[in-house]
Amino acid sequence: MQTALQRVRALLPTNLDGWLLYDFQGSNPLARQILDIPASAHLTRRYFVWTPREGRPSVVHHRIEGGAWRTLTSGADVNLVPYSSHQELDAALRSLLSPGATIAMEYSERGAVPYVSRVDAGTLERVRELDVTVTSSADLLQAFLTWTPEDLEAHRRAVNVLMHAKDMGFRLVHEKLRHAEDVTELEVQAEIMRVIAEGNLVTDHSAIVAFGANAADPHYAPSETNNAVLRRGQCMLIDLWGQEEGRPNADVTWMGFAGEPDSEFANAWKAVSDARDLALSALAQRWGDLEGWEVDRVARDLLAERGFGDVFTHRLGHNLGVQLHGPGANLDDLETHDTRRLTTGLGVTVEPGVYPRERGYGIRSEVNVYFAESGPVVTTPAQRAPFVLGDGEWEDVRAAALGDVASA
Repeated sequence: MQTALQRVRALLPTNLDGWLLYDFQGSNPLARQILDIPASAHLTRRYFVWTPREGRPSVVHHRIEGGAWRTLTSGADVNLVPYSSHQELDAALRSLLSPGATIAMEYSERGAVPYVSRVDAGTLERVRELDVTVTSSADLLQAFLTWTPEDLEAHRRAVNVLMHAKDMGFRLVHEKLRHAEDVTELEVQAEIMRVIAEGNLVTDHSAIVAFGANAADPHYAPSETNNAVLRRGQCMLIDLWGQEEGRPNADVTWMGFAGEPDSEFANAWKAVSDARDLALSALAQRWGDLEGWEVDRVARDLLAERGFGDVFTHRLGHNLGVQLHGPGANLDDLETHDTRRLTTGLGVTVEPGVYPRERGYGIRSEVNVYFAESGPVVTTPAQRAPFVLGDGEWEDVRAAALGDVASA
């Protein structure tokens, strides 16, 4: 724990007097992650870990868990402050937190960023009664999510597997349509998951495969009772993700169309792909001076100008890491107004989408971005046109979707 506490202290800016981590039975999983507390540690009572900008850190813990905390803090330069009664708990906190201090906790004003809003309202009341100002630890937390070089390489390997799985899914549909055979969402999903498993990736859920109006449901899941057959003139969406165990995920969405897309679909596709590319351009041009909401706004404004503002119903992108939807900064000015800074060492998705269900289609295009020291790096291929499925040779269809006209 000594290393974790040293890292916490190194992150503290001069306008903070310290960072107060709190947890009760896993209510704040970020505390365990930051402090590197193993899942096997049996902690049933609430605890506080105070790391001041100057002075020794302290652990306020219940007496019955003294043995566990002595083990967890072995070799660390910390004060162990036991309590039994709630009066003792208040006194312990009062002894550590000076009136007028400004401290960080896993709190977000008005729950604006729920990924970091982990401390319950009652505990905040208890701390604020000590005449301290509580601010959000949201930006501090991101330092604990950064990728290692090995993480980045694992992510790139996962990308390669997903690209192959995506191709195999679209190819299955293409060949079925060419031979006038029915193909269902579950058939395509099974083929994708087969390739993902063969690539030694793990997922928390099967890939999304959605035909026609089903693609207008961003989190659609085919099932035995809801398993569409693709018809000519319908779109097809594949959203797939996966990771090497314990490493950052890759997460992409690609589009196809059974036959030549009509002008309405083509216009909507262009709006989505333009919004994606504009967001990527904003990231590159303004790197080092961006908050998550600003990138969302760039793409959202473009889609609104093209007439799709009311059907872009989710944030532009999410933090990407060991957790598919991680606790770091999102590209979001819709579901939240995410003011966290985009920082080196993290990953995000960029995935604008439009979902006019009444028109019978939905479109999303998703790429991954890693924030390297030199700036944002797009780690996944960007789709340049929908797969036009059912006619011609597969390699030509694939090349056109990639924008590789030379080999088409």
